Amino acid sequence: MKNKRLLALTLTLALGMSTATAMAAEAEESAPLSEEAFNDVPKGHWAYSALEVLSKDGVLEGYPDGSFKGDEPMTRYEMAKIIANAYKGGSFADDALIDGVRQELSGELKTLKKVDRQVKKNTNSIKKLENFADRFEFGGFGQVRYENNNSRGYDDQNDNDRYYMSLKTNYKVNDDWKVCTEWEINHKYANYRNFEDVINEGKDVKDPIYVGGGRGDSKFYPRLWMEGNLNKKLSLDIGRKWRGLGFQVMAVGEEMDGLTLNYRLNDKDLAAKAFYWKPNQKEFNQLAISGIGIGGTVGHGTQLQAHYAVANVEKTGSTVGYKEYDHVAGKLSEAPNTWDNGNRMFTVSMLQNFAPNLYLWADYSRTNADDQNNATALKVSYKWTNLDDPGSFHLYGRYHNYKKHGRWVGDTCDSLWLDGSTGWTFGGKYVVAKNVEAELCYGWSSATDRYYGHNNADYTRHVWRGQVDFHF
Repeated sequence: MKNKRLLALTLTLALGMSTATAMAAEAEESAPLSEEAFNDVPKGHWAYSALEVLSKDGVLEGYPDGSFKGDEPMTRYEMAKIIANAYKGGSFADDALIDGVRQELSGELKTLKKVDRQVKKNTNSIKKLENFADRFEFGGFGQVRYENNNSRGYDDQNDNDRYYMSLKTNYKVNDDWKVCTEWEINHKYANYRNFEDVINEGKDVKDPIYVGGGRGDSKFYPRLWMEGNLNKKLSLDIGRKWRGLGFQVMAVGEEMDGLTLNYRLNDKDLAAKAFYWKPNQKEFNQLAISGIGIGGTVGHGTQLQAHYAVANVEKTGSTVGYKEYDHVAGKLSEAPNTWDNGNRMFTVSMLQNFAPNLYLWADYSRTNADDQNNATALKVSYKWTNLDDPGSFHLYGRYHNYKKHGRWVGDTCDSLWLDGSTGWTFGGKYVVAKNVEAELCYGWSSATDRYYGHNNADYTRHVWRGQVDFHF
C-alpha cells in the first residue's frame, strides 16, 4: 500500500459484498463532496464515490487545507489512524468480514512476507558489509621518478628511472587491535654507462656497458604486522614493517622483523619504548638490534627523542650478511659483508616549530666504533603540502655529515645520502592537482669512490631528482 489511492481501493474491497449495495445506494443519495473535504478530487474521478463513502464514515480524513493528495506516499502513522477509524466506524465489526479480507488478500500477504524476509536478509548483508568497511582502511601511492646521479663517477649517461607503488591496508580486529599490511612494488631501471679501469680495462672509455639498477633489481616487498593495546598504557607492534629511530631515521631505518613495546608516560604523547629488530636486507640479515628509548612533546612546539641501542655483533670483524654483487671483481657473487660500525649506539633527535611555518629537524648518532663514529643531519622546512589543496607547497634544505661508522642501517632516501659523505640537499614539493604531488631536489656532497678501480678517490657527487606521487 504505497499511497492513499491504493489504500482507499483496498478498504473498499474489504467492505465486500455485505456493504457494496449500501455503499452504492449511499453514493447515489448523498450530496457531492464538499469543498472542505478532498477538494483536490474532481467529481468525475473514478475513485470519487468510494472516497465519499469512506469520508462520511470517518475512515478517511483530508489534510487541513481540505486536500486528499492521493498520489503521495502514506506514512505508517497515517495507516494506523485509518485502520483505527475503520474499527470505530463499525466497518470491520463483522468477524466474517475480516476473515473475508484476509482470504481476499492472502496472496498479497504471502508475497509481502517473502519480501519482508528478503529485505531482512539483504539488510543483514548490508550491515555486515558496512561493518567490514568501517573496520577496513586502504591507501597508498604510485610514483614515477627520473634521476641523474654520478654516484660512482661515471663519465656520462647517469640517468635512472623508477616506477614504484605502495599499497597499505589496516583491518581493525576490535577496539584495541588491528592487522596491517604494506605491499611495495619497486621497479628500477638504468641506462648504459661509460667508465674505465677494472670492468672496462683496456677498452675505449666510450664503449657503454649496462650495469646495476636494471630490471633484475626490481623488487616486491610484502610486509605484515599487528599492533594494538595490551592495556591503557602499554601497546605493542609485532611483525615485519619499516622501522626507524629518530625524526629523520638517519641512524636506523630499514625493513625489519621484530617487536616494539610502547609505554605511555602521560595523557599526551610522551612514551618510553623497548624494541628488538632484525633487518630483512640481505647485507645485514644476521644483524639484530635491541634497545630502549623515550620521546614525545616536551614544550611548546618541541618534540624530542633519545635512544640507546645494542647490536648482536662484535665491534668490528663480524660477518652480518652478503652482497649479491662483488663490485671489485665485477661479477655476481655472495661476497660477505663485514661489520665495522661498532655494537653500541646513542641517538638523539629534535623537531622544533621555531617560527610560523618554519620547522627545524636535528638528528645525531654516535657509535662505539674506533673511528669516524658519528653522524649528523639538519633540516629546515617551510610550510607543508596539503593533498586536498592544489597549489600548496613545501620547501626544504638539508645538511648531512655521515661519518663512515657513525650509523648502522639508516635511511639513505634511496641512495640520496650515502655513508661517508658530507653535503647539502635543497628541494620542494608542490600539489599540482588533488592527491597529486610533485617533488624536485638537487644535492651535492663529497664522497669516496671505492669501486671500479678508482682507488678510494674522493670526488664531488651531484644528484638531480624529480618525481610525481599519485596518492589514493
